[in-house]
Formats: sequence, structure tokens, C-alpha cells
Amino acid sequence: MKKLIILSFLSALSLGAIAQTSDVNTVTVTPKNADFAAQHRYPMQGDEFYKFKRAYELSNGMTVSLYNRGPMMYAKLDNRQPERIVATSSNTFFSTKSDLRLKIHLDDNGEAHGEAFIPAVASASN
Repeated sequence: MKKLIILSFLSALSLGAIAQTSDVNTVTVTPKNADFAAQHRYPMQGDEFYKFKRAYELSNGMTVSLYNRGPMMYAKLDNRQPERIVATSSNTFFSTKSDLRLKIHLDDNGEAHGEAFIPAVASASN
């Protein structure tokens, strides 16, 4: 039920095929998802992930970039440290480090729509 309430706040926006960015609504969530990601891995191959590798502009002004290093997949939000992500379905990715979750729908014409759940950043006390 909680998931339905959160998802009801999200709307899909389009991606320019040339710019390879998209507007994705963002919601800050606090529950940890690492256990879920570990238990629900989807065996995504490199050629399947290739179509998701690009930068996506989020509705809050941030940009999330997806890329890989060998078999490891990563997401990088603006100036934050890259986070390792795992696929939990053919279009859903969870961070193994934080609450970052991405669900990306790619259309045949190159447009992307989706949802991004962005964890709040704890202030550093260094």
C-alpha cells in the first residue's frame, strides 16, 4: 500500500533522443532496500544494460548517469560518489549502498520515462 501511495505521486516525462536525458520525478525515501536488492537480483547481461547507459535529467535538477565497469553497473548522481547498482527486473535498478532506486521505461523511439527514488544525503561532519 505504501508503494502505491509513493508511486501515485510520480509522473513520466519524455526524453529527447539526441540529448539522451529525461525528466523523472523524484521522491525522497528512507527505508533501506539493500536486502531487497540482494534477494531479487535480475541476471542482466551487458548488452541488455547497454541501452540504459546514459545520463538522465531528473525533475529536481539533478542528473543521474548509468554506466558500467566490466560486469559491475553504477549510478552517479551529480557530484555524489558513484554507487554500485543491481538490476532487480529488466528495467529496475537498486543501489547496493543506499536507498537509490531507478525504474526506467525505454520506448522504441528512444524516449525514456520512469521513476527515481533518491535517498536524502546525510550532512558530512568532517
